[in-house]
Amino acid sequence: MYLNNIVKILPSRIVSAIIDQITLVISFMIFSIGKELASSPEEIHKIKVTSAIILFSLFLNKDLYFGKSIGKYFNGLRVVSSRTGNPASPIQCLIRNIFLFLWPIEALILFFSPQKRIGDIVAGTKVQASIEVNTGSRWQYIQAILSVIIAFIITYFLFNFIDSIEIMN
Repeated sequence: MYLNNIVKILPSRIVSAIIDQITLVISFMIFSIGKELASSPEEIHKIKVTSAIILFSLFLNKDLYFGKSIGKYFNGLRVVSSRTGNPASPIQCLIRNIFLFLWPIEALILFFSPQKRIGDIVAGTKVQASIEVNTGSRWQYIQAILSVIIAFIITYFLFNFIDSIEIMN
């Protein structure tokens, strides 16, 4: 019974995660083009840090569109609130995705508990097959904007801290 749950859920979640990672890599390649335009090592370093901040902010908000990332969209999945069953709010998705920084632990937990990873438990979400829903209210859009701003602030401070201790050089 337990193995059947893993076989049913895990493959589509893994494919979804792989698609999301490929999207991140492609985005990184696009942002890396800016490095070619820079003329000094300081400008290249600034572009690297700025690109990392922007990309990780976007990655933390990958499920922003009514609980769907690009990978989940193609696999027919959606992040929903465990309590209501409605699509997870942008803030819930942001909280859920912050734990992706602990990805080895997240992957291990997901293997033993295919229904929920640490981010799902903390955010009160789960991933399930997608059903079509009406587009959100004004509050959903306000939350989406707040989520992007919060993710940008978190990654800005994180990468500036990492840069200050000279790990990225």
